[in-house]
Amino acid sequence: MHPPGPVHRSRTRRRSTNPEKPVPDDDLGQWLKSLETLHPREIDLGLERISEVADRMGLRRDAAATIIVAGTNGKGSSVACLESMFQAHGARPGAYTSPHLLRYNERIRVAGVEATDDLILSAFRAIDAARGTISLSYFEFSTLAAAWCFREMGAAPWILEVGLGGRLDACNAFDADLAVITPIDLDHMEWLGDNREAIAGEKMGVIREGRPVVCSDPRPPARIAEVAGGLDAPLSQLGRDYTVEEVTDRTWDWRGPRGDHLAALPRPGWLPDTALGNAAGAVMAVRQPGPFHLPVEAIHRGLEQASLAGRLQTTVCRGHQWLLDVGHNPAAVELLAGRLEPVPGRVRMVFGLMARKPPGPLLDRLVPRVDEWFCLDLDDPQSHSPEQLRCALEERGARVLGSGGGDRAIASIHEHSEPGDLAVGAGSFRVVEALMRAGVGACNEQA
Repeated sequence: MHPPGPVHRSRTRRRSTNPEKPVPDDDLGQWLKSLETLHPREIDLGLERISEVADRMGLRRDAAATIIVAGTNGKGSSVACLESMFQAHGARPGAYTSPHLLRYNERIRVAGVEATDDLILSAFRAIDAARGTISLSYFEFSTLAAAWCFREMGAAPWILEVGLGGRLDACNAFDADLAVITPIDLDHMEWLGDNREAIAGEKMGVIREGRPVVCSDPRPPARIAEVAGGLDAPLSQLGRDYTVEEVTDRTWDWRGPRGDHLAALPRPGWLPDTALGNAAGAVMAVRQPGPFHLPVEAIHRGLEQASLAGRLQTTVCRGHQWLLDVGHNPAAVELLAGRLEPVPGRVRMVFGLMARKPPGPLLDRLVPRVDEWFCLDLDDPQSHSPEQLRCALEERGARVLGSGGGDRAIASIHEHSEPGDLAVGAGSFRVVEALMRAGVGACNEQA
């Protein structure tokens, strides 16, 4: 369900067209390698296969109350806020997100704790036994594994982050009791459509008749209200039914329908002013009547404790300030560029990008804010080569320090840095992963 490259950590490979069961070692890494070649197509949108296997396993019958989060930007932020607020209330939410940065286990969490290798292996074996000759994609296998782990661990509610689109995404095999639609932007257009209205229609495929929808897009495509109205699904819209108010460096106010007003809510550190609507949408989801309603105390504690790696994440590496961001579409890069405007020193960026993304629109926004660049070699044929990125940057008058892997990038950036300067890693999940594996962000003191 995800595009090639950063999502599955895959390289160019020959996919098997044989749906026979894999026989990997009793090791999660071996299983994951097997799943990458199990299905003939890495992206195979459709619900028939996963729905059949889910029903054989009783996973849809046994599902807890479910929130599905779809959209282009802000899905990870919305899930992080929801997950933390339910935990603060003493619940055991199951959160399914993708992609992962360092470990596959990051994708499946219960009460904030990553699923163990043994639990995931048990889920994979159960799915493999149930599917028979049905061929499943990597993401379909992963989605079923998350549901199996949630059931085994007694997780409630289930919070599922859509991978690609919505209507035909594997997560949509499970009925949403509440759907959250985050801001819509032009992304994955080869699968979802070439305009925001078409993409919004695909995202809205996760809603169910008569069940509530929360939209946190401040400029919602008309299609969102049209689809919700056609299904009699109550729609709560940012800017109309709930708002963000009185924003400071540390707090913000939320105002909802029927006079509901929450003052001085803690501000998630990774969210700039223009993205606080994602947190506001999460609050709207837990303030309406129904199975997801939470008291004010849980909302305060949850927002205070919420965290999200790789999203405008600040950290210190060997005495140097770093900012890591996985954003890779125009709206996400716009947020990143905004964060770079008040930097007192010089800005140096480690940049990489997958080949399906044209670099021009992203670089046009970033080049005026970045003093020097390092082109990261992602060692993946599905990414832009460092030479291609260097050419695109130099065409725009940018100064390129060099190119290479994560260790070399860090050494080069630090060699040129002085107090007050900022180092940035951006352009892809794969960039943040490479820098974390080389020592930035994963185990260092937070700024």
